[in-house]
Amino acid sequence: MTAAAQFSESAHERATNGGGKIFESSMDVANSVLDLCREHLTPPTPKNYEVWHYYIDGDNAGLIECIDQTLEKSQAGMNEYELQQIHEQYVSKGQLGSDVIKTSHDMGEQLKAIQSILKNYASSSQSFGDTLTASLDELTPTSTVEQIAQSLHCILTENDRMQRETEELRSSVQRSQQQISSLEERLCEAMEVSQVDPLTQLYNRRHYDEQLPKAIVRAALEKSPLCLAVADIDHFKRINDTFGHQIGDGVLKMFADLLSKNVKGRDLVARYGGEEFVVVFEETSPKDAFSILEKIRVKLELTTLKVRKTSEMIGNITASFGLTNLEEGDDPDSLFERADALLYEAKQTGRNKIIFS
Repeated sequence: MTAAAQFSESAHERATNGGGKIFESSMDVANSVLDLCREHLTPPTPKNYEVWHYYIDGDNAGLIECIDQTLEKSQAGMNEYELQQIHEQYVSKGQLGSDVIKTSHDMGEQLKAIQSILKNYASSSQSFGDTLTASLDELTPTSTVEQIAQSLHCILTENDRMQRETEELRSSVQRSQQQISSLEERLCEAMEVSQVDPLTQLYNRRHYDEQLPKAIVRAALEKSPLCLAVADIDHFKRINDTFGHQIGDGVLKMFADLLSKNVKGRDLVARYGGEEFVVVFEETSPKDAFSILEKIRVKLELTTLKVRKTSEMIGNITASFGLTNLEEGDDPDSLFERADALLYEAKQTGRNKIIFS
């Protein structure tokens, strides 16, 4: 049984024993959240609290599975950066998704409004045509001047009405078009924000999860090579513990910049989670992908960092890499799992290296 299940079960038992059930249940969950914050040394900030709360109450299966897998891989427990990434992937995703859905709904309402306007105009046009036909049918070679004038007056009146309605139609459609354009911009912004890691400005795991399957299909159709690398900053927790999270953020941004500047334009670099990054090399042989990663690894190793305000030396930062290429029968999961296993091997055999298979 996972920790989430244990906490949830305990809270449920207490909540069903009468006497202030809702309050006691909520307090149980809150205390359990704080216990996890203490255990993993993660400050109870709103985002961290929200992640642990979802983990305990058992309502977010993807989040629970992600935390359980992270805890299985790491003896050091969760860190704040991993919680931030999980929040973005499993909590903020839903919030951003709601923004996208609402904007799409608003666009649909505007399109319905235009459709309704056009239907009304078509009906009005039909009425104008019927009136015109009827007025003309009333005219005969024997019609008097008075009858001709009356028919002409009716036609001119209907024509004025159609001109007014046409102008109103033009204005209404123009307003709706402007609103749709504004909604399209909002939708694009929401979609773009949902795909970018706010700290490093790289693409995030959501974008990677969407793009890797497409890259695999392209590679299969074009019979071109594709490689996947998983990279991890060595001893990152120690950097955070020694110099603080602000310096840790700086290290992450520096490594992200190094990755993005040294790959080809068509390659995808994304922050996968915490201090872990992925690189998708399209139309790149394993040999060439290895050379690119080795260049990055050496550049990072030779970079000496220090704290700007205090001039305290941080030292050399290194990273480990697992690299694999697309094989027949691979899907996104199998490709990643193989690269991730190679990264783990690199970590276990000394770090600061690239292992390819």
